[in-house]
Amino acid sequence: MDAKSLLRAKKAEARITHPYATYNASGVLRCSICAVPAVKQWDAHLLTKQHRTSVAREKAEKEKAERVKRPRGDEAEPSSKRPKVQPQPSTGPSNLPAGFFSAGNAPPPQEPEPEPEVEMSAPVVPPPKTGDADLDDFFASLADDTPAPVSSTAAPPTAATQAARRKTYQEDLIPGQASYEAAPVRNVPKEEEAAQEPEEEETEGERKERLEREEREEIVQRLEDEERAQEDADSRVTALKQRMELMKKKREARANAKGKGKANGA
Repeated sequence: MDAKSLLRAKKAEARITHPYATYNASGVLRCSICAVPAVKQWDAHLLTKQHRTSVAREKAEKEKAERVKRPRGDEAEPSSKRPKVQPQPSTGPSNLPAGFFSAGNAPPPQEPEPEPEVEMSAPVVPPPKTGDADLDDFFASLADDTPAPVSSTAAPPTAATQAARRKTYQEDLIPGQASYEAAPVRNVPKEEEAAQEPEEEETEGERKERLEREEREEIVQRLEDEERAQEDADSRVTALKQRMELMKKKREARANAKGKGKANGA
């Protein structure tokens, strides 16, 4: 066998078997759907955009041809072979067992939700009339001294109220006694603030000392508040006692005047 025959036999063994691979009489490979006369690299040709577009076009044409060739009777045949479902006779209007709506199967009654309790302030009852003008005035003054109920939503303090509070606080200060009124705050410009040296972080001992000092100040403030409240209560009790003494004196004077009038009339 000569060299040409060996080369021809080797080429025949190396032929590509693919649905779109065809060979002409000379043994040249070509693509049947791309109309490419000579394909040197078949694997690379299968990945080209031209080949993929040709494959998609051929598939679409085959599907279209199959739809045209398919008779309409074949499409309607599956629907005609569907089993017919016969309606079952109903045993009742709602197919529910007997006694379903009896008392035993009825849902439990829903408990009414409790209404939110509204706290009503007790109405102010005027004191009963005793017939004595001085005693009635005394009872009326006691009713006026009763504190008004504190509402949960306090009105925001106005500027006049805050000024009155500051004035009252300044009047309550006792000369010679230490007070804890806040010192005025001085607005420092940013340049001076930046020029100031940064404060050193406090140590554990300094922090403990500061906490103890704040606790002592809080205790002193609480004691002062309690002492002020006690003094207020004592002053009210003293005023009530003085009013009672005055009423007793008026009553004795009135009784003496009535006794003298009766004696003179006799």
